Amino acid sequence: MASNLFDLDDADLQLLGDDETISGVLQNFGNELQEALRRSLDTAVHGITPKNLYQSIVFDIQFLGSAYKFEMLMEDYWEFIDLGVQGVGGVKADGTAWAVKNTNSPFSYKDKKPPISAIKDWSTFNGYNPFALRESIFRQGKRATNFFSNVVNEDLIAGLVKKLEKAGAREVEISLKNTIDGIST
Repeated sequence: MASNLFDLDDADLQLLGDDETISGVLQNFGNELQEALRRSLDTAVHGITPKNLYQSIVFDIQFLGSAYKFEMLMEDYWEFIDLGVQGVGGVKADGTAWAVKNTNSPFSYKDKKPPISAIKDWSTFNGYNPFALRESIFRQGKRATNFFSNVVNEDLIAGLVKKLEKAGAREVEISLKNTIDGIST
C-alpha cells in the first residue's frame, strides 16, 4: 500500500474503505476490529503474546449476490484464551490443595491435560518445565483474559448497525436516483 494518502490509487482507496458504502463500512469495521483485538490480546496476555493467535486475527468480507458476509477469523482456541478454563483442582504432593484460578468459565478440564505442543515453546522460552506447567494448568485452570469479550460488545455492534443503516440508505438513495434519471432520459 502507498505510504501516504496523496499516493493512493483507486485500489488502495478500496482497501481503506469509507463510511459511504456498506462494503466500506465493513472494511473499516474489520480493520478497526482487527487492530483492537490485537491490542487487547497484547494487553491481556502478559509476557509473550501468543504470536500464532495474534497473527491469525483477520477478517473476510464476501459479497454474495445481494448480501454481504463478514467473518472474523482466528485460531480455534481463542475462546479458551478469552474465557479461560476451569482446573480440576486436587491435592498437591505436599498435602495442600491446588487453587483453581477460574470457576466461571464454560470450559473445564476433566481428565485430559493440555497438549505439550501448545505450551512447549512458551514454557521453554520462559525457563519453565513444560510438563510441570501442563500439570499446573490442568490443576489450576487458566484465567480469563477477556481480550475478545472486552472489545466485542453491544456498543460495538450498535455502532456498526448505525453505520450500516446510514450507508445502506445512501446506497438505496443513489440506486433510486440512477433509476429515476434513467427513466426520465
